[in-house]
Amino acid sequence: MFSRISDEAKWTKVLAEASKAVVALRLSNVRSFDSSFASCGQATGFVVDRELGLILTNRHVVLVGPISAEAVFENHEGVVCQPIYRDPIHDFGFLKYDPSKVQYMDVGELKLFPAGAKVGKEIRVLGNDAGEKIMVLRG
Repeated sequence: MFSRISDEAKWTKVLAEASKAVVALRLSNVRSFDSSFASCGQATGFVVDRELGLILTNRHVVLVGPISAEAVFENHEGVVCQPIYRDPIHDFGFLKYDPSKVQYMDVGELKLFPAGAKVGKEIRVLGNDAGEKIMVLRG
């Protein structure tokens, strides 16, 4: 839990800003190979560049075969996305959407800051619970 009230207030402020960048992803894919199946699912991602319309998510979300994807923002506005990169080694992938298609949401962004990642550093995760709502895991 929080050690001080001010920590909770800071987290509340960060959460309010960060949630503008979090998206629920709705996906479906066709059967890409003989050993795979057509499927549909939901995932979480976050906008890392709102001007370019780039969303970072996990590698398994950006499937090998053709996918149909939609990013749904906090205000429930959805936009079509296309997969643009799936890292072959690390667990991340990128989707791209057209920022001009977002009409009613002031989209936030979470800039990547790899230099800030340190072993043993406390993290907090913001995401979507089955695409229904924003949830927070404290760790």
